[in-house]
Amino acid sequence: MFSFFRFLKHIIVSAWKNATPIQAALITAILLAIFVILIISVVQVIVPFTYIAI
Repeated sequence: MFSFFRFLKHIIVSAWKNATPIQAALITAILLAIFVILIISVVQVIVPFTYIAI
C-alpha cells in the first residue's frame, strides 16, 4: 500500500520536474480528478453493502 503512495508521489514529483508548469498543472489536475472519481465510486459501492448489513 505504501509503495503505491510512493509511486504516486514519484509520478507527481517527476511531472513537476520534467514538464513545463502548464503541463505539470494539467497532469496534477487530471490525477486529482481521477482520485475524486475513485473515492466517490468506492463510497457508492461500500454504502449500500453497509446498509444491507445493518
